[in-house]
Amino acid sequence: MALEHRDGRVYFYRSRRDGKRVWKEYVGAGRVAELAAALEAENRAEAAAKASASQEAIAELAALDAALAPLLELADTLTAAALAAAGYHRHHHGPWRKRRA
Repeated sequence: MALEHRDGRVYFYRSRRDGKRVWKEYVGAGRVAELAAALEAENRAEAAAKASASQEAIAELAALDAALAPLLELADTLTAAALAAAGYHRHHHGPWRKRRA
């Protein structure tokens, strides 16, 4: 987004990317340009706040996942031991199968 000043007037252009090329899209001039720029800045601030909240939530989930990793490993080990004791096996690390008699 850009407010451009030319010959004493204010113009608002929105930049958008199409592949490697950047296009400038005319939005308005004068008071409309200032209002559009303010609205665009507000939208960007909201998007940044949402992104920050999302990153914090992802970090919390990653911490919980790291805390549960040893418990999940223990559960996998106990499950494998119980299935092996019950006569099951894993062919080439695939799904558990009952051994044939």
